[in-house]
Amino acid sequence: MKIKVRTTGLLSEYLPPGSDRNVAELEVGDGTTPIDVLKQLGMPLDGAYLMAVNGQLVPSADRADYRLAEDDKLSIMPPLKGG
Repeated sequence: MKIKVRTTGLLSEYLPPGSDRNVAELEVGDGTTPIDVLKQLGMPLDGAYLMAVNGQLVPSADRADYRLAEDDKLSIMPPLKGG
């Protein structure tokens, strides 16, 4: 199935070649989770990313169990920092 992945900041370097700036269309298997997508893209798994599917935040406790569906839009953002 196909999903779209959008990244922000320096995370776009993990998207496959030919991606449209910070958006990529990925082919993933049925039952794929957001954690599986991180692995597929080669992103560090210890990153404290903010993740959303179709605009809805996916809590870190649910990312290993949340099943993506055809045409989902997964956003992966670096953690917010401030001072």
